Amino acid sequence: MSTTLTAYLVFNNNCREAMNYYHEVLGGDLKIMTMGDSPMKDQMPPDAKDLVMHAYLQTPGFDLMASDGMVGAPPVNGDSVQLALGVTSVEDAERLFSKLSEGGTVQMPIQETFWAHRYGQLADKFGINWMVSYNKPM
Repeated sequence: MSTTLTAYLVFNNNCREAMNYYHEVLGGDLKIMTMGDSPMKDQMPPDAKDLVMHAYLQTPGFDLMASDGMVGAPPVNGDSVQLALGVTSVEDAERLFSKLSEGGTVQMPIQETFWAHRYGQLADKFGINWMVSYNKPM
């Protein structure tokens, strides 16, 4: 059996902005479909046509999916989920942490720990929780 796990984020009408930002920071290939692009466009309220029905960011190491959620049902961001980015250098850890924390809240500054050359936690400007880590060998 082959199984994959992909994070799927739901935003409150700013999915395009968030996914373009993650694309800029993390690279990869980004595809976005709006509600107006879908076969269901005639069933959507007119003000929903530019909302994101599905966004898909593919990178060499992981995939990230997202949408603006269901029309009329704003999402609630929770503290129980964090996206963990593992990198292979101190420089990459510090660069990604710096970019993702712009406009956000640093919860644990990036630093050396007993388990990592660099580790830090933050909530980005969209309220998404991230952990950035360049781990030491176990």
